[in-house]
Amino acid sequence: MNAPSLLLAGMALMAGLLPTPRASDEAHGDTAGLPPVHGLDARAPIGVPLEIDAENWLRAPGEDWFAARAEQEPGRFTYVEELLDAGGEMVGGWKDAQGEFALRYDEDEEEVAYWQRVGADRLTRGRRDFVQFCASCHGFEGDGAGRSGMALRPPPRNFQQPMFKFSKVPGDFLPSDDALVRLVQRGLNGTPMLPWALSDEQLRDILQYVKSLSPEGQGWRDVYIEIQDVVESGDDPWAGKEAEGIARGEEVYHGVARCHSCHPGYVTPARLAEISGTAGEGRPDLSYPVAKATDKYTVGGHPMLLLPPDFTWHEVRSGTELRDLFETIGSGIGGTAMPKWKDSVPDADIWAMAHYVRHLIDQYKGKTEARAAFMAGLRK
Repeated sequence: MNAPSLLLAGMALMAGLLPTPRASDEAHGDTAGLPPVHGLDARAPIGVPLEIDAENWLRAPGEDWFAARAEQEPGRFTYVEELLDAGGEMVGGWKDAQGEFALRYDEDEEEVAYWQRVGADRLTRGRRDFVQFCASCHGFEGDGAGRSGMALRPPPRNFQQPMFKFSKVPGDFLPSDDALVRLVQRGLNGTPMLPWALSDEQLRDILQYVKSLSPEGQGWRDVYIEIQDVVESGDDPWAGKEAEGIARGEEVYHGVARCHSCHPGYVTPARLAEISGTAGEGRPDLSYPVAKATDKYTVGGHPMLLLPPDFTWHEVRSGTELRDLFETIGSGIGGTAMPKWKDSVPDADIWAMAHYVRHLIDQYKGKTEARAAFMAGLRK
C-alpha cells in the first residue's frame, strides 16, 4: 500500500474510532438540564452521568475561619451565644445569614461541628468540569483510575481517600479550599498535573465535588476532622547570609531532623558522626533514598511504595523556591513518613533546611558530571 493510501486508511480508522454527535444524544440523560457544549472534548462518554440531584453537607473550618470571614463580609456572619441545643446544652457559634454554613449537632457522634451545605446545582457544575478537565487521569469517579493515569507512578490521587500529599497543610489536617486552590493552580513539578488556569468559580465548584467524594464518616464527612490553611512561614532569617543558612541546614538535616533516615545523606560517614556526635549514625547505603510503604495511598487496594526524593536528582513536586521548601518541610507530607517540622524545631532551622535543599538542587541537579563527582566522594 502506498503512502497516500496509508494516509486515507488511517483517516478512515480515526473517523471510525472517534464518536460523533448524534441527534439522539440531545435527549440523553447525561446532558439533561446542562448548558449546551460543543466539541468532542467537552462531552462525557455515553453512559457516564454528569448530573447530581442531591445536596451534600461537607465539613467546614472552625471558629477562627468564621471570625475572619465575619470581618470580610460584615453583616453576613454573626456570633450567637445560644445558637444550638446540643444534647441539652446551649452552644454558642457563628450564624450565617445566607444559610450556606451551619453549626450542627451529630447525634451519632455526639459532637458539634460546622458544616457547609453544597447544593446539587453546584455539585453538578463541579462534576461536569471534573469529567472534562480531571477525569482522564483521576477517573470518572475520582478513584485515580483514569485511562491516562494507568501507567503513571505514583498514580493520580484517589479522591475517595481523603489524603493530600502536597497541600502544605500539616498532615493531620484537611486542606482548606484556599490551600486546595493554590495546589491546583500551581500544579506538581515533574508530573502530568500541570498548573490549571480555570476560573475561580470553576475551580471551587470542582473542589466541592472532589470533597463530596469522601466516604461516609471520613474526610469532609468526618465530624472530628480539622481543616487548616498552608503553614505560616514568616520572613527568611538567612536572607543576605545564605552561606550561613546552608551550613546550618546541613547540620539540621543530618543531625536534629535526621532527614537522611529516608532521603539520601549528603555528607561522608565521618562528617555525619561529627554532626550527630555519635558513631554509627549512618546506614550502608547512606547516599541513596529509602523507599517506604504506606497504606494511606493505595493502588487497587495495595499499599504504595513511595521513594523520598534525592534532591540532586529527582523533581521536588511541591516547588523549589525557598518559601515552597519551607512550607513543605514545615507541614510534612500527609500519609507518608515525612513528619511536620513546624513547631518541632525553630522556624530558623526550617528555613536553614530550605536553603540547604535549594543549594543541593542548584549545585547538582541536571549537572551530570558535578553530581557524579559529588556522590562518588560520599561513597568512598
